[in-house]
Amino acid sequence: MGERHLVVGGNAAGMTAASRAKRLVPSLDITIIEASQHISYSICGLPYWLGGRVPRFEDLVYFTPDSLQNERGINARLLTRALEILPARRSVLVEDLRRGEKETLKYDKLLIATGYKPISLDIEGAEAEGVFTVSRIEDGAAIADWLGPGRAKQAVLVGAGYVGLEMAEALRERGVGVTIIEKANGIFPAIDPDMATLLQSELEARGVRVLTGRTVERITTRSDGLVQGVELSGSRYHLPADLVLVDVGVEPRVDLVHGSDIRLGRSGAIAVSDRMETNVPMVYAAGNCAETVNMVTGRPTFAFLGTVAAKQGRVAGENMAGRLSHFRGAVGTTVVKVFGRVAARTGLATEEARREGFHVVDARVEGRFQASYFGGEPGTIKILADSETRRLLGAQIVGSEMACLRIDVLATALAARMTVDEAAQLDLAYAPPVGTLWSPVLTAMNVLMRRLERM
Repeated sequence: MGERHLVVGGNAAGMTAASRAKRLVPSLDITIIEASQHISYSICGLPYWLGGRVPRFEDLVYFTPDSLQNERGINARLLTRALEILPARRSVLVEDLRRGEKETLKYDKLLIATGYKPISLDIEGAEAEGVFTVSRIEDGAAIADWLGPGRAKQAVLVGAGYVGLEMAEALRERGVGVTIIEKANGIFPAIDPDMATLLQSELEARGVRVLTGRTVERITTRSDGLVQGVELSGSRYHLPADLVLVDVGVEPRVDLVHGSDIRLGRSGAIAVSDRMETNVPMVYAAGNCAETVNMVTGRPTFAFLGTVAAKQGRVAGENMAGRLSHFRGAVGTTVVKVFGRVAARTGLATEEARREGFHVVDARVEGRFQASYFGGEPGTIKILADSETRRLLGAQIVGSEMACLRIDVLATALAARMTVDEAAQLDLAYAPPVGTLWSPVLTAMNVLMRRLERM
């Protein structure tokens, strides 16, 4: 029998690590422990399945335990929760959630890939039937079951982040009335308020009611315990609701390491080296439970992105298999589609950059990302730089899908630590159906350079 690898968590980071290690060293004995009913699924696809764009729930699941064993030679144990890590004994105490039985599993190397968990509302009614969060694929199935009998006519979404915006579209596609409550003064805090207003206008044009600068006091229930509505703070204003979705943020799922010698970083996620090693020998961590380095600030941070989790998992798997591999970090590139409009960001938003001590200067430009005679709608791009070093700090784009794909160019420029002057010389593709002679990316760089020259 080969070296024993135990992986706690069976989605992006855990699956990628296990698959990569097995490919490099086929003799490895790898077991994945997963507390839920599924492994290797697309949580990001849930809103599109609920909205009807993905035909079948099964399309979101890439592997079952049987297919994983048959195709890759990796064992997966579902509905099995890891309770305690015992590093001195190189073992993990686990519980079979179906039978309630506990056992100790030995390992030579251990990967913690437990992901994130949603932040809950500490208010009356938060546990009522009909109140949901979305962090696991089972959550989507539960929402679908709730919607199935035509029970929900009105939904209130608490929080206007990625999930809240995508679920707003999905629920409207199913004919449900939607109200979004956001405590900040604008929706989608991942981008600057002046860019977020472009998304809000799209939501409102599609029949979504948006209330910003408001917080929820309590969730009201009927006599049978089912959700009845949401009461807002300060006004006793009551919104009727048959379904409430809470999306007020996520945090790393690190309960497993509490009480152990495994160190957490300042972000609250597990501290790791660039090889994804924890401070405990032979114990690795990757994905949304582990810190990553923000390549703009150089500081460790908590990233909740599946793209980062998968790359960290690959690096962890390679190092666990004996290959030297390093993870450089991430710049926080994300994108969200809201009906007919898309918003993308990379790097730092304005307030984030100011908190990090940068002297922010920006340029916002509206332009076409394909020739006007091809009918492409204009998009809006905003680029941030540090006025002292002229280094790029971040970028945001709101517009069509074609426009927002340009965020990848800007993410690359950030990873390369380019200045505005260097990025203004990027050799970008041009043909009328897919681009313009002067890309709005380059136009924004030129505007930004002019502003820097006047400072």
